[in-house]
Amino acid sequence: MLSCFAPLLAALSLQAALDARAAAAPGTGIAVGVVDHGVQRIYVAGGAGNGRAVDAHTLFEIGSVTKTFTATALAAMVLRKEVRLADPISEFLPPGVHAPSKDGRRITLLDLAEQRSGLPRLPTNMDDVLGEDPYSDYTVAEMYSFLNGYVLTRDPGATYEYSNYGIGLLGQLLANRAKMPYASLVRDTVLNPLGMSETGFAEPQAPDPALLAAGHDLSGAAAPAWHFQSVMPAGGIVSNLTDMLKYLRCNMGQGPLARACLFAQRPRAPGEAGHKIGLAWNVSSATGNISHAGDTIGFHADLAISRDREVGVVVLSNGPAVTDIASHVLMPSYPIGGCLSSVAAADTDASSYAGIYCNAMGAITFSVETTAKPNELAIALSPQPKLIYQRVSDDTYYAQSVGATFKFLRAGGAIVGLRLTQIGQTIPAVRLDAQGKPVVARLPPAFPPVVPLDRATLAQYVGTYALDGGSFTVTLRGDALFVQLTGQPAVRIYASAKDDFYLKVVEAQITFNRNAAGSVTSLTLHQNGQTIRAARQ
Repeated sequence: MLSCFAPLLAALSLQAALDARAAAAPGTGIAVGVVDHGVQRIYVAGGAGNGRAVDAHTLFEIGSVTKTFTATALAAMVLRKEVRLADPISEFLPPGVHAPSKDGRRITLLDLAEQRSGLPRLPTNMDDVLGEDPYSDYTVAEMYSFLNGYVLTRDPGATYEYSNYGIGLLGQLLANRAKMPYASLVRDTVLNPLGMSETGFAEPQAPDPALLAAGHDLSGAAAPAWHFQSVMPAGGIVSNLTDMLKYLRCNMGQGPLARACLFAQRPRAPGEAGHKIGLAWNVSSATGNISHAGDTIGFHADLAISRDREVGVVVLSNGPAVTDIASHVLMPSYPIGGCLSSVAAADTDASSYAGIYCNAMGAITFSVETTAKPNELAIALSPQPKLIYQRVSDDTYYAQSVGATFKFLRAGGAIVGLRLTQIGQTIPAVRLDAQGKPVVARLPPAFPPVVPLDRATLAQYVGTYALDGGSFTVTLRGDALFVQLTGQPAVRIYASAKDDFYLKVVEAQITFNRNAAGSVTSLTLHQNGQTIRAARQ
């Protein structure tokens, strides 16, 4: 008799989990669409951050799920014999642009789609890759300029490396072949055949649509929308549950474009760990499930399909994590994470770092343990194994092996949380007490308040500062100051006082030093316990 109620109980459990996840930060929400053996269900929770509740028409950035649309367009063009997967990309480049090769092996369309081209994740001529709107000003001309000068370090097709640049290039080459802009190509090839009339593209020149939810980072703070030019094919689509369920059904083998959708999913080569890769799609080696996730600074998305294509799910959010939710729908034994962790908060001594810390929006739990050495901590992102972090300054620990920094946060002298900074991301987590409850309702701000400095003062810092083997270049763009180390992209720095700045993408501070006359003569970088001084040239 109980089995009759199992779907209802599962639905109630999923809805409760969504409500709890969205409640972790006001103004955030989640939309979930499930197709289970032909039965469609929709679940929504929270708000869109713009005064509206989330519904099936709320628009979200879908990030890298866009890559699968580019792959579907490629598949459709292959099936129509307009291109071949084996075609060298040089056939689709404009005059004067050349594709690199290695040992006689040329990059093909398939290499780009499988992300095995030998091209890097991001180009080195892209500024502020970890900024608030990193792709908005990277043009097609700059994309081609990078390609012209890039030297491959391995043979095309040899090794998988996730590449936003490579998929962006693929989309532009397909657009070249079709003699139309990328957005028009995807509309004609994918969106219009599926009736996805509410889906659009986040172009810098176009106003953000009124139904676009307001993005939030994992601290719950408002995050700006992203916009795209040349890298649009890798992450620039905005869509909603209504349209994404149409796309989901296509990828479950239904509708007028089913042949292309299924062709794109076919696993062809080793991909990321534990997966094979099709045309952008990930296929689990263990379960055969097909999926692709997408993230921008303020949004998360996931689309996943069971091996037999009888169950599919799409999850969209304007801040809360969603991958565990998608996994749970396909595999109900997979837990939906949250701060009520099964890990016991064994040590809640306020003077000790040891304990359990959780970010409810991201469903991320950290366990912190002391070691026999006073300047070390063992920290794990559950359920991953723990790593050893070395103390580099007050309340700050660093692991060079993973480039991660943990900064412990205090309130009234007691340790109440932490902040992880890694690969340009900042993830805060509140400490849990012995009952698994947060010790404070709100963490201290992640960064010092920004002190406004007038443009004339900011201009005093502009220049080049010499290092052994390189230099820091400081530039002013509008009212924002950027610093760039030789061989790395420029990143924005923020004033905490006159002459004192901090970075958000890494745990680091920069002090500009003046002589007796008041002129800026050098800068000092403070990072991971090191102090590096660079003289102005």
